Order: sequence, then structure tokens, then C-alpha cells
Amino acid sequence: MRTMQLLASDYDGTLKQYSDTEKRPTVKKGDKEAIDEFRKRGNLFGIVTGRSKGMIDPELKKYGIGIDFLIAQNGSAIWDRDFRLLYVSEIDRAIADRLADVMKRQKVICFGAAGLESSGILYDGGYDMEDSKREQMRIEYWTEEAFRRRRVISFFIKNESGQAAERLAAELLPIFEGQLSFHCNKEMIDVTAYGVSKETGVRWIESYHHPDRIAVIGDALNDLSMIRAFHGYYITSGCAELKQYAERGFSNMEECLRYMMGEMDEREGR
Repeated sequence: MRTMQLLASDYDGTLKQYSDTEKRPTVKKGDKEAIDEFRKRGNLFGIVTGRSKGMIDPELKKYGIGIDFLIAQNGSAIWDRDFRLLYVSEIDRAIADRLADVMKRQKVICFGAAGLESSGILYDGGYDMEDSKREQMRIEYWTEEAFRRRRVISFFIKNESGQAAERLAAELLPIFEGQLSFHCNKEMIDVTAYGVSKETGVRWIESYHHPDRIAVIGDALNDLSMIRAFHGYYITSGCAELKQYAERGFSNMEECLRYMMGEMDEREGR
């Protein structure tokens, strides 16, 4: 009897990486083909990301990536393969307004909020994003009045560096203890309702699909919770801290899926 495997993969830095030939991160043809083959064999593949659905949609279409589920906004919103909403965790309105007020006093490159489909930049300290890319990702500029009317699922904060992000997260954590969770990813901080994480998102999708075997893979600190929970895999070019908690490391998605499909020697990988 064939077993059904499920792989939940981070996107930026994991599936989408810099290559030897591209100046910008891209999804390699071999990775996309490996995903297709993995799914053809009756397995499930999905993305677990800090991005909202509106931010990841253009990427999936651009590279022709087929998925069986999407765990967006670090576990805050979960969608099925037909993009029907299965689960959502919303940030309390009063808490969202309070964070927005606190962030007025912080010097960051960008601070914004995200609903289920669209996102809005509230404070811009010099965020250099092309208008075409911003429109494609459904990122608008919101006035404070517009923000107060919006349903908030998550926030995003872009800092000057990874160290600056970690310092700011440490500063905000005691202010919003038990109210919000802060997920650092290099220079970015993603903010969700308290207790929401990539781990909780993967656990939800595990209970929904009941796979025989589940695996996760990521490259950054916001992937740590799910990697620890599921003895997952890590991308070897990513955060070194993940290695001690991961079962195995791979350089790319194709390598990971080949291993899961039994096409790689046990001695390969790291």
C-alpha cells in the first residue's frame, strides 16, 4: 500500500533562491519538476510562508507551481488547493490599533498590515519597491483612517538589518506579551495573533489531510518552530541555527524531494 507523504515548504530562501545564473532569486526548473513528480505520485505539497495570499499568488502563477495547500501569514490563514479559505486567525482590533500607534515612534524602513488578500503600507521610511511589483503583490498605501476600517490578519515590519529586526522584536515582545507573536525573518518581522506560527499552521493541515508521513523545510528563524516540531529539513545556505534541530539539510527543493521519493542515497544530504 502506497503511503501519502506531505511536505510543507517555506518559500523565500527555500523554494525561491539565488542561482548561479540569475541576479535575483528564482524558482529553478528542476525544483518545479520535482514538485510536479512528487504530487503525481499521490503526495501533497504546499507552501508555508509569511506572505499573504495576495503576495504569494503572483509567484505561484509566474513559476507555474502547483500546490495542495497554502499556509499564509505564518499560519494565520490556510487555504486549500482551490484557494478556498479553511482557517483564519485575526488580530484583535484594539491590539492592532495599539501596535500601529507604537510603531509611529519606531524608525523602520516600512511598516504595514495585511488582510486576507490585500496589504497596505502604513509608514514608509524609504521602502524601495517598484510600483509594478507593489501592485502585482496587491500592496497599497493605506491612510490611518483606511487602516482602522480594515480587518487585520498580520503585520509586516522591514528593518535595516537582521540584528535591527531582532532588537525591535525583543522590545515589542514585553509590550504585547500574550497578545501578539513576533516572527523574525532576516530583516523582516512578521506579526500575528498570539500563539500563531508556522508550526500551528502545519499541525492544522496535518489534522486536515492525515498524511502517513509529514515533513517541513525552511531556511530562516521563522521556520524554526515547525522544524523543531516535525524534525524537519533545512536549506544549507540558510540560517545555521536550524541545523541542530533539523533531521537533514538540502541545498534545494529538488534534492529534498528526491530524498523523500527514495531517489537519493541515505548518505547524501547533510
